[in-house]
Amino acid sequence: MKKKLYIILLIILAIAVAVLVGVVFGKKANEQREQEAEEANTVYVNQFDVSDVTAFSYLIDNQVAMFSLEDGVWSYMSDTSWTLDTEKVEDFLTQMSEVTANTVIEDAEDTSQYGIDQPTQMFAVVFSDGSSLTYLFGSENDVVGGTYLQVTDDADDTNNQNIYLVDSSVVSSDLSRSAESFQVDEDGDSVSE
Repeated sequence: MKKKLYIILLIILAIAVAVLVGVVFGKKANEQREQEAEEANTVYVNQFDVSDVTAFSYLIDNQVAMFSLEDGVWSYMSDTSWTLDTEKVEDFLTQMSEVTANTVIEDAEDTSQYGIDQPTQMFAVVFSDGSSLTYLFGSENDVVGGTYLQVTDDADDTNNQNIYLVDSSVVSSDLSRSAESFQVDEDGDSVSE
């Protein structure tokens, strides 16, 4: 009788372990499928290779701040005596190369309704092959949130009529950083955060 009870308990324990393992693996498989679906639905505005960038610019206090790369060293064009932190510059460019859209309005005919005709911010890059890419940021969408963006890619005009709705933090955070935020002193310490 004890032996029979012991065998029944072992069978119940084995079933419980099998169910637990199945639940854990099933949950992981579901999470992986959800992540793959989310990645498949991610729309990148225009990914570019940061290592191909030789110059970039954006607006700071209504002035165009321009940066260029020469012999592997980044310079701020308004004051070439500054020493810039290459890692910070590349991190910034990586962020800008990975801008994703919440919504895409394809073949927009009247860009003025999105504020693109009077951009509130811009970001431009020049690549080693001489081509360029420009992001023009328009008005904010107060209903669903986000900022409208149009990409002008001189190497590919097929996307020039698309308007993207991107997270407003691209303008309010990423593109609001000062030129000094890239600068380091002679010891390699940040001049400004």
